[in-house]
Amino acid sequence: MALAVGVDLGGTNVRAALIDTSTGTFVGAEAKAPVTEKAPEAVATLVAQVVEKVDPERRRAGVGIGFAGMLRGWTGVVVNAPNFGWREVDFRSQLRARVGARTELYNDLNAIAYGEAMYGGAKGFRDVFCVYVGTGVGSGIVADGKLYIGANHLAGEFGHIKIVPGGRLCGCGQRGCLEAYSSGRNIQARAREELGSGMTSLAVELAGGVDKVHAGILDEAARRGDAYADRLWTEIAGHLGVQLGNGVTILNPSRLVMGGGVWQGAPELKRRTLEVFHANINRASTEGFAICDTVLGDTAGVLGSAALIAAVV
Repeated sequence: MALAVGVDLGGTNVRAALIDTSTGTFVGAEAKAPVTEKAPEAVATLVAQVVEKVDPERRRAGVGIGFAGMLRGWTGVVVNAPNFGWREVDFRSQLRARVGARTELYNDLNAIAYGEAMYGGAKGFRDVFCVYVGTGVGSGIVADGKLYIGANHLAGEFGHIKIVPGGRLCGCGQRGCLEAYSSGRNIQARAREELGSGMTSLAVELAGGVDKVHAGILDEAARRGDAYADRLWTEIAGHLGVQLGNGVTILNPSRLVMGGGVWQGAPELKRRTLEVFHANINRASTEGFAICDTVLGDTAGVLGSAALIAAVV
């Protein structure tokens, strides 16, 4: 067996498992813990504790950690992590001090994309584009069987392509990003802002109050013909569908793997987005191409991070 520990580090939870990377199977049980403190030192300590739970005998060849943030190449420096409020943090050095030298940090969507390419919905395909629409929006790219990270480890920042110049403020600090319009966090914030300032919608009744409206509720309202939700969903589906089509046109993957809480929990938005996507994609790019939903789900990041660290140690 080729053993490695895979870690999925999100803004609310950290999860880890010891993985047989030759087969993509779990060796023992997964461990999970809530992130209650956001300071880098506290988070690094929490990761070390969870890793110890899944591999107390240190059977691992290394520890791969998928992390929701922008990284500066292979330096281990987190340039921007909106979920943690970090800017320019040398997080990898703190991890290595607690977990061991064979520890690497990966963008979470890169890890997810690699996991799906190795073991999931795109297994057997060498060119894969993986996009998650959830709390945030991101993507990962596998080209010719290898993870593509770009010159500065920033390839695949799909959520931060600009769709409305000078538009809504994004968590990255810039304006007009796709994520600022189509992520679960921003959909919720926008809807509560607009519905709290005079606009009316069935979504408020369904949710039991403006402050309880979220993407799933808006999806139900749109299915029922609510005018506000219908307009919002038409706009967001337009943004997502066009940009997904552009991404596939540029990258020419064999598979587009889709996932994330909004994508999976808002079927009406998904339906509309796919209609826009198919209307805008370059026709020649559809030869030998297919879209699929994530097969690995919440385990994709753990599996992908383990596979990535095993490939280099």
